Amino acid sequence: MDRRELHEKLKDLHTELQRVESLDDNERTTLEALVTDIQGILEKGHEEARNYSGLGDRLKEAVAQLEASHPRATISMREVIDQISFMGI
Repeated sequence: MDRRELHEKLKDLHTELQRVESLDDNERTTLEALVTDIQGILEKGHEEARNYSGLGDRLKEAVAQLEASHPRATISMREVIDQISFMGI
């Protein structure tokens, strides 16, 4: 998998996160920050690994917080985490 494919997966995740409803204040804060991070990465492009710096950790935190209430979104998050790990980013 290359960064271009990861970039496409991030687009899909970004779309999925914008569809999430029924959030408490803490979940909303977490998702808003994650959406902002992903949007920044999408705007910067997929060429440089540093653009993804820390994203895997932030996604892991979001998965832990949202797993029970929003399983579909967390599945997409896990896919991105796996891809980032596989690529060594």
